[in-house]
Amino acid sequence: MTIQELKNKYSKVSPLDLDLLLAFSLKKPREYIISHPEQELTRTKIKNIIKLLTKRIKGFSVAVITGEKEFYGLNFFVNEDVLVPRPETELMVEEALKLVTHNLEHVTLVDVGTGSGCIIITLAKLLKSYDKPSYKFYAIDISSKALAVAKKNALTHKVNKIINFKKGNLLSPILNSKFLTPDSSLTVLANLPYLTPKQVKESPSIKREPKLALVAGNDGLKYYRELFQQIKEYKINKYIIYCEIDHTQTVAFKKLVETELPDKEFQIKKDLGGYDRLAIIKSPK
Repeated sequence: MTIQELKNKYSKVSPLDLDLLLAFSLKKPREYIISHPEQELTRTKIKNIIKLLTKRIKGFSVAVITGEKEFYGLNFFVNEDVLVPRPETELMVEEALKLVTHNLEHVTLVDVGTGSGCIIITLAKLLKSYDKPSYKFYAIDISSKALAVAKKNALTHKVNKIINFKKGNLLSPILNSKFLTPDSSLTVLANLPYLTPKQVKESPSIKREPKLALVAGNDGLKYYRELFQQIKEYKINKYIIYCEIDHTQTVAFKKLVETELPDKEFQIKKDLGGYDRLAIIKSPK
């Protein structure tokens, strides 16, 4: 069987996914797959490729099948225990970089619900070149399996020694004087679950991803509500919070901020698709 014949047989898989999975299996660039449709495949290769394609048909993403996903120009290991990094989330990294690189104070960056660790690892890798000992990095997740993935990625990108990994609910592992001092300037990076059960049900492409990383109560704001309550109860004075949201939540999210964190600076940034995606909340100066 040739590459083209196999493509014809599995036409229910999108052409892009077919190319990517063939390239992964044959250890060739996608351009090679496109330009060599006549190449004969061995029985072993056919068997292996069919296994991959069967997984894709069952709803597993190409990233989970291949075990890798690019984010901000870096490759990250992913599996079924973490949310696959999305291009939209790169906006959070870009905005955080703008602020942190111009901040002369002690900065503590905390990635809550770190998952694969793509956000905090990317920032740690980029900020490492600034050689500022005042930067502190924390990655927090309630899932031990997710933390294992994040630690593996941190080791790959050589930032494992500068990121502190903590298991727990949102900010709870660092809400004490050992980690936060009165003059701490806290930068919270929150790509928390923000979908409703209905949204997940209506999106077949994400059904195979961990529900813990997707669903956040009936309004999709459960975990952001908890996060804001932690900040309010611990009386953190200086902070900036970056929150990724669904574009349908803008009004409800703004009302939540006004209720839990009144008198704070609030703005929304749009993603490349023109949708509201990143909410930025700043404490008064």
